[in-house]
Amino acid sequence: MNSLTSTFMTADNLPNSNFLPIDFNFLNNPQYADLSIEAIFLHALYTQRMTCSIHNSLQDGSWLDEEKIPFIYYSNAEVAEVLRISERKVTTLRNQLAELGLIKVVRHGLKNYRIYVANPKAPAEGTVMKFTFKNYRAPQTVDKSRDAKSASTSSQNLPISTSKQLVKTTNKTSETGVAPKKLQQPVDKEAALLAGLQARYAHLIPETVFMRFLPFCDNRYLKAKKFVDLIFKAKYVANQQFIKAGLPPEAEALTFENNPYFKNGLADAIAKACEQIYRYGNVSQPEAFFFSFLKGFFVEKTRQFLVDSYEVNDHLAATLERVENFQKRKVLVKSA
Repeated sequence: MNSLTSTFMTADNLPNSNFLPIDFNFLNNPQYADLSIEAIFLHALYTQRMTCSIHNSLQDGSWLDEEKIPFIYYSNAEVAEVLRISERKVTTLRNQLAELGLIKVVRHGLKNYRIYVANPKAPAEGTVMKFTFKNYRAPQTVDKSRDAKSASTSSQNLPISTSKQLVKTTNKTSETGVAPKKLQQPVDKEAALLAGLQARYAHLIPETVFMRFLPFCDNRYLKAKKFVDLIFKAKYVANQQFIKAGLPPEAEALTFENNPYFKNGLADAIAKACEQIYRYGNVSQPEAFFFSFLKGFFVEKTRQFLVDSYEVNDHLAATLERVENFQKRKVLVKSA
């Protein structure tokens, strides 16, 4: 038997798990008729990675967000290498999937995005099926025998703010590299949680920022966490305005790492917001006000960075004008 015929499928060598799962609903549901084969293949890659995340979540509770929903990390660069296409093409395909509700992409940390993967919808009753046969083996929700290493912290490009990497970096002293001995006295859990929260985001949020809002948290972790979440939510929404206006998602102006105006001005912005909320006491919805105030801060500092760092050509001027129009429309809606 030659090398070609030796690889033909027979009853003895049917593929077990060495393939990507393509859902037949993509081929049977007319809703996905215009979806490219590349986009379907990308969804298959995401689905494969999702099975790994779900497997690990069942083992140790990892790869779940704050609402216990599993997610994946899969950068455009990794996908581009697998699919042998450009990263820009991956962005286009990802947008196609997002528009159809097949994935949801949420920025997390500096340069990472959490990706939530949805199952394609089944066709409506009465639809003529293009594929009516089934696999000879019943599908499994989670293949626990499958190698789940691709969802490990070392290979999924986790941001350094995650709790797992925080444990790795804080369980050793900086001088000796030896794990500290267990404390004999009772530990203040709230203080420990607050310290962990501050350490987790120290690379993004300066200590002076925490000092602005911690006095209003009554030394409670959940209150402090809410402040932090609102900061990142405000930044995310502000970023979306610039992305919709034409700025690339990877633009340095949108990141804490490359835009110094964020870190340098954030403490003062939070101080002003807290003063308005707590000192004057004339804010009826503190959380909404804090979010809105910080969103305006991030929009302004992004604009300032772009103007100061780049030549304002026609494209950049148009981008800034579109963002300004977004802001004006929202003001008009609120006042209507």
